[in-house]
Amino acid sequence: MAIATPTPTEVPPTLTLTPSLVPSSSPTIFPLPTFDAPIVTCDERRPTDEDLSAIVTASFGLATDYVPGDLVRLGNYLPGSVTLPDMLLRRETAEALGKMVRAMKAEGLAPTILSTYRSCFEQAVARHRWEVNDPANASQVSALPGHSEHQLGTVVDFSSPGLLALTGDPAVKFSPLFVQTSEGLWLKTHAHEYGFTLTNPPEAQPWTGLTYEPWHYRYVGVDLAVYLGTSGYFLAEFMFRARPALPCIPALDAP
Repeated sequence: MAIATPTPTEVPPTLTLTPSLVPSSSPTIFPLPTFDAPIVTCDERRPTDEDLSAIVTASFGLATDYVPGDLVRLGNYLPGSVTLPDMLLRRETAEALGKMVRAMKAEGLAPTILSTYRSCFEQAVARHRWEVNDPANASQVSALPGHSEHQLGTVVDFSSPGLLALTGDPAVKFSPLFVQTSEGLWLKTHAHEYGFTLTNPPEAQPWTGLTYEPWHYRYVGVDLAVYLGTSGYFLAEFMFRARPALPCIPALDAP
């Protein structure tokens, strides 16, 4: 697996894993569901199935054994030309993804899906692969086990048949150049209409610990996705400003 290195003009800001929790200005607060669960250490955190906005970053993780309660096979929602049938997503996400992909295909686009739900173990395998193949970039392009949004079952990594022409390398699966493909441009413009949001734009790196990922979309529901798409906030920034409190208590040895 390979990744195309961004040009100097695309390099995100200096990495700072833990953002300030004191907002410089307060956003218009989007109505969010309230959760009465007590704050726990991050390695014990298990978001409820109703919580589509749980913060998962390099600093704030999940219980290693956390598994969403309603995972379904994508083969029941999408054709084989788009996804491997055994890939998993939460049911609501899969239904929304099916609608979005049908809309894309109706406009002559050809999206493919590279990755969906990953368990903590599967994330450990993916992270190890990056550490072997690209150790210099591994920490910024692949989350540690327990710190990946993919474990939530609401995240999709897309690809495009146009990526090869832009990168010139068939080994490159993930590249910032994805945003220049027809599929990437469509998602940037329309994904929020179906409940999906880009959680790792360039300006998010100090908050999430990961580099710009224009192929990585997370389902948060239409209302919140539309709000984020029109307000200019990305998910982690908005959640910290809307709820300026720790989502969980990091372990002392957390990254």
